[in-house]
Amino acid sequence: MKNNHKIKSIVLFLYLWLCIGFPLGLWVLLAGPSKWLAEYARSTDMEMSKENILGKLIIIVYVIVAFLLALLLHWFIKRSKSKAVKWIIPSILTLILLTSVYIFSFNPQWLISYSGGDPIKNIENHQQKNKDQLKFVYGAYPNEEMIKSLKEQGYDGIISLLHEMVIPAEPALMKDENEIAIKYGIKLINMPMMPWISGNEKTLQAAKEFIENEKGLYYVHCYLGRDRINIFKSAAKKYGVKTSLDKNITTRTMEDQPNWERGDYFKLEEGVYLTPYPTDDEFTMFVLNDYFKTVISLLDNNVVDNQPWIAKEEKIFTDYPMNYVHYPLVSTFNQKDLDALKALINTKEKPILLHGFLTIDPISKFIVAHY
Repeated sequence: MKNNHKIKSIVLFLYLWLCIGFPLGLWVLLAGPSKWLAEYARSTDMEMSKENILGKLIIIVYVIVAFLLALLLHWFIKRSKSKAVKWIIPSILTLILLTSVYIFSFNPQWLISYSGGDPIKNIENHQQKNKDQLKFVYGAYPNEEMIKSLKEQGYDGIISLLHEMVIPAEPALMKDENEIAIKYGIKLINMPMMPWISGNEKTLQAAKEFIENEKGLYYVHCYLGRDRINIFKSAAKKYGVKTSLDKNITTRTMEDQPNWERGDYFKLEEGVYLTPYPTDDEFTMFVLNDYFKTVISLLDNNVVDNQPWIAKEEKIFTDYPMNYVHYPLVSTFNQKDLDALKALINTKEKPILLHGFLTIDPISKFIVAHY
């Protein structure tokens, strides 16, 4: 009995923490301290390293506050002898949780508006003067007002990167967008992309064919206008399409994630980074988003364990246009070899990502120490 009581108590606490943590986190990241910090950093030209430290402190404080609030409510519920209190508090918190989940899943306009950027103003800043060219303007999921404005501004169509498999939000958003596009008589083109690197080969091929054959001005969007947009934009630029420089489209940089999943990265010089082999998420967020202009793999293809990773990366850069160089380094790597590597780096467009598999291997350590 005591064990059952203890388990129920732990489950109640974890549930309270979830009910408090999710909506509070949504507010902290999109409308509260994290947003305020980002705005202040932009207005004062704050150093990225300082902004990252403050951002981490905000997250730490948020986690602690959510934990303490959950602990306090848990204590209050357990101490209370009123059955009404024991039911009302969890019920109210459940309602708040469901509301925040609904906003996160089905109301991107709220998230977009509170995370910064004016999409209507953004599209009005881009007019297509030469209809013999193809131009893309990028952004987040458009509401009805924005779709109407796109039509009025003379856009030839909308390209949606939403995917029906990204549930629960995107199928419903796709249905709504299709109905609104029909209402205002603007062409809607679906090029569904998954929010990770695999499974997007057909879409990228369709995008290439579209770029080769179409002209006009198109608004391209995913959900919040972040990772998938940047991957599409990177591919479009490499296929020769003129793209907008929209301030409200966020491109992640190395400083946004100081620690990579497989280990630390090292800045060898301005625009040259040595990293571990990127995970799928890191490929999506940093490598394929048009931040890096060149990727140089240092994996030795004579090492059997490296071969699947080399093949995977070659496949990625077949599907996603990218300046990719395989420059294998062997265990006898020395200063002369490093000088040759530096000479290669000097011929490539920056920023450049160099990688082996980990950054704690002897070759990586030698590069960091003697670069």
